[in-house]
Amino acid sequence: MASDDMAESEGARVLDSAFREALAHFASGVTIVAADSPSGPVGFTATGFTSVSLLPPLILVCIDKDASCHDAVIAADHFGVSILDVTQSSIALQFARSGIDRFSGVLIHEGGGGRAPLIRGAIAHLECRKRARYVEGDHTILVGEVLYAAAGSGRPLLHFDRRFGAFEFLS
Repeated sequence: MASDDMAESEGARVLDSAFREALAHFASGVTIVAADSPSGPVGFTATGFTSVSLLPPLILVCIDKDASCHDAVIAADHFGVSILDVTQSSIALQFARSGIDRFSGVLIHEGGGGRAPLIRGAIAHLECRKRARYVEGDHTILVGEVLYAAAGSGRPLLHFDRRFGAFEFLS
């Protein structure tokens, strides 16, 4: 980086603050990505999540290389993605904090194949086998092959302009 306020990419310079502000205006669903590690379950809140392919079923998640659980999640063979319900903003905040037991008081979903922790009450669950990973900038992109998928009912928790909110149909 050229300075604290500038990000350089292939000769173009973009203000870091302008880039962050522009991205804050993209509404995203909120997920918890979790894996089992030798020291117990680990996980984090992720809005950097998307589908990649239907055949084979692939998704990706992005994790900051400085995240406290980065190494444990990346080392795991399997990981789970729980797409949070609008009532689960407190869980999203809990999993975004460092230095705490993120799973304290959080109920784990007992469905699926048991390959990774899933959050009970989420509107959808995916269990994935790690398929690939790529390091780009300050994040690792983790691609997962979906081995289990289930959707329930509810309304998705959304993140927009650095706040949580709910989806509303137009008509």
